[in-house]
Amino acid sequence: MRRLYSFATFLSIILLISFALNFYVLWRLCDLFKIKKGIIFWIAVFICSMSLVGSSILHRHFDNVITRIIYITATNWLGIMWLLFSTLVVYEIVKLFIKINPFTAGVAILTIVGLAAIIAMINAQLVRVKEIVIPGNVNLNIIQLSDIHLGSTSEKFLQRIIEKTNALGPNIVVITGDLVDGYNEKTGKALARLEDLKASVFFVTGNHEGHTGSEKVIETLGEMNVKVLRNQLADYNGIQIIGIDESTDLSDVGWIVERLNRDKSKFCVLLSHRPISPKVLAEMKINLELAGHLHGGQIFPFNYIVGLSHKYMLGLYKENTSFLYVTTGTGTWGPRMRLGSRSEIVRIRIQKTE
Repeated sequence: MRRLYSFATFLSIILLISFALNFYVLWRLCDLFKIKKGIIFWIAVFICSMSLVGSSILHRHFDNVITRIIYITATNWLGIMWLLFSTLVVYEIVKLFIKINPFTAGVAILTIVGLAAIIAMINAQLVRVKEIVIPGNVNLNIIQLSDIHLGSTSEKFLQRIIEKTNALGPNIVVITGDLVDGYNEKTGKALARLEDLKASVFFVTGNHEGHTGSEKVIETLGEMNVKVLRNQLADYNGIQIIGIDESTDLSDVGWIVERLNRDKSKFCVLLSHRPISPKVLAEMKINLELAGHLHGGQIFPFNYIVGLSHKYMLGLYKENTSFLYVTTGTGTWGPRMRLGSRSEIVRIRIQKTE
């Protein structure tokens, strides 16, 4: 009952925020173009406000061509609506100092947002390879994939990622959570593509696996010979890999790591969906943590907003001999858009030092 109450509260907050944003955007656009706000306006506000939640439910339980089109339309509207909201806020500020014809402003806003949306959609499909070099006591080539979000992204996208990954000649591939958004027959079939990876694969759960039912995902990955690490340690190719389950409370990480039978003479990689402070990593004698989750903000200006509340949002951080790399993610959640961020496959080259 308590869990149901928490979910209902969360859903209510999401719908309330969605209504407020959609109401503001559509109201201001009608004002700028002098469109009468009648019953059609309120129907549009209702549909737009409910579109993300409604389409997600349809897509998860009734996966077919029609529901996929509805879902892609709804999620892309989410991205476009956010760009409209951000641009309208800028307009509200500018018009305090400069007199602007409303119709001209409306045309300018739609043009700017349209161009930004097209650029964002193209950018989301351009997956770059990010290479970092970490000193260690072994020579190893690790590829990190994260936040692929199958469901928001397609099976064809995953296949393209796998082909690019294999071309990099990895010894190990690690997937740091949010591999799937919604689990259904189509998602399960797409996960079979992971068998094409030409390396040993390790996986830890993200928050979206929790939303969709992590046990189903873990069971399917087991059939693909993917090693799922759930607060566990694995020895491989001269290093030790620790994987911890997704959690919003990372205060138990020290205890989880401490109880594992570690060989501290070996290079140690910690896999976690959410980033952990490099200072904590240094205290635990972890050489390298690989994390994701934040998408680098994904769509402007979230890359600045997320940065205000998360100290370790993207990139490489160091504390003594411990390193943390937070990837911007390989895929996208919701709208297939990236503006002010990049989709990436991370190649980590551990180089033996004297």
